[in-house]
Amino acid sequence: MGRRIAFACVTRGIETRLFDVVPASREQAWDWVRAQIDQRERDRRVPRGTGAAAERLLSLSGSLEACVTGADLVIETVPENVTLKRKVFAEIGRYASPESLLGTNTSSIPGSALADAARFPERVFNFNWGHIDHLKVEVMPHPGTAPATIEVAVAFVRALGLVPIRDRVEIQGYGTNRIWRAVKKEVLKQLDRGVLGPEDVDRAWMLDWHVPIGPCGLMDQIGLDVIRDIEMIYFDFSGDPSDKPPKLLDDMIAAGKLGVKSGEGFYQYPDPAYQKPGWMTEG
Repeated sequence: MGRRIAFACVTRGIETRLFDVVPASREQAWDWVRAQIDQRERDRRVPRGTGAAAERLLSLSGSLEACVTGADLVIETVPENVTLKRKVFAEIGRYASPESLLGTNTSSIPGSALADAARFPERVFNFNWGHIDHLKVEVMPHPGTAPATIEVAVAFVRALGLVPIRDRVEIQGYGTNRIWRAVKKEVLKQLDRGVLGPEDVDRAWMLDWHVPIGPCGLMDQIGLDVIRDIEMIYFDFSGDPSDKPPKLLDDMIAAGKLGVKSGEGFYQYPDPAYQKPGWMTEG
């Protein structure tokens, strides 16, 4: 997700630095950003010269200190783990300016569980990004977030040509994400109980809502291991057994079926069944 955010920034003329603890990941991120821009230049979705500008705007930092020092906005995109995020927040707080804003891109962890680890909790906020062609970015305060922080965050999202969805109060998982989570949770429950298969779930959803992908395809795109991590955050916070992800998900992950990134999840990749002509009406 860090590279996706970097892409959004450099294509809008914003100087951006990337850091990852794994040097190879930093290089891969830069290659990915450039490949996305090159493709969009060929398709004329971005102006010619965007790639050349990105060369000047995007840099790779060799340390977290070098990355965040002097930055106006610092965005962390580490995995969904409260302990890890708090550790990163504390380290950012040692190097970032007290005037810096700190955004956490997390799917399920509320900012209030992280903000006090930073040196400036009033400048901490949540926002949740989608894939590279998704226009929505959900922005959310925690109870101690300064109103001015959210105003700047919303303005930043708009400056990227994206659409900010503004949660008025903190809720675990964001407002709209919880709607998606309710769908995802029920789908997993029905699959686990053998009520429906993945293809029938998605075919019905796509027919009902006139969309090109269904819930199982979406979970494959996100990564089934990531889906489980997010569900476990809800379970850890609530202790409610109904929030614990079903055995089906654990079994698929144990078998290496993680979705698109492993080549198999609910579907086979790179050519999933739901993208094939005639699939929609085969049922």
